[in-house]
Amino acid sequence: MRKLTVMALALIVAAATFGVAGCTSSSSSGAPGTDAALQPGSGSYASAAPASEFALYGSAKYRFAMRYPKGWPSTTSGAPAGDTSGAPATSTTWADPKGKQVDGQYLDALQVSVYELTKPATAADVKKHAADFKAIAWSLIRSLPGFAVTDPLKPITLNGSKGFQVTYTCTLQGTPAGAMSYLIPKGRYAYWLTGQASRETWSSAWAKLTPAMASFTVKPLSSGATASSD
Repeated sequence: MRKLTVMALALIVAAATFGVAGCTSSSSSGAPGTDAALQPGSGSYASAAPASEFALYGSAKYRFAMRYPKGWPSTTSGAPAGDTSGAPATSTTWADPKGKQVDGQYLDALQVSVYELTKPATAADVKKHAADFKAIAWSLIRSLPGFAVTDPLKPITLNGSKGFQVTYTCTLQGTPAGAMSYLIPKGRYAYWLTGQASRETWSSAWAKLTPAMASFTVKPLSSGATASSD
């Protein structure tokens, strides 16, 4: 697998699929805008689900851990040995089996993808290349069908890790969907975390997506976690 430099990372992310239905197309006539009804953190979603509704998932190899909603089946894939396409080293998606479906694809979903870096990324690297990350991420998401930004790409600190967050809307065959993504470059890897839900199921989905995404931590697998395919 081709490893990535810190500067090249977002270019490779831009060439890769999000992996969740609804925000994967490269065609659009949409323009930036706002939709407060589809914005995580806007107060338009239900109260966060209790901790008992989540299980712990993580990877010792890729050094991360996070919560995911119990009962959401997952699929995991990864680039084969020698792959040079820029595909993630590993990508896991959880889908709400009771959520919105379009053409056999689940629209309410949570995904984490991991990309390798050619050298470890420090917090200073993330700050130094912030403009590059923002510019490349914008060039990617603005091409999504029905795309509109609801909260612009901005720096964040997620459980001690520096990165970026962007909230946006898009459509799938006329179905409005909202999404939020985190890009967390740290150590040997860069993590791309996305939560997405349709307008119809927004409240119930983000009650689980919000705390799941907020739990993401870059660290070795802790006791009690479900190990990924390392």
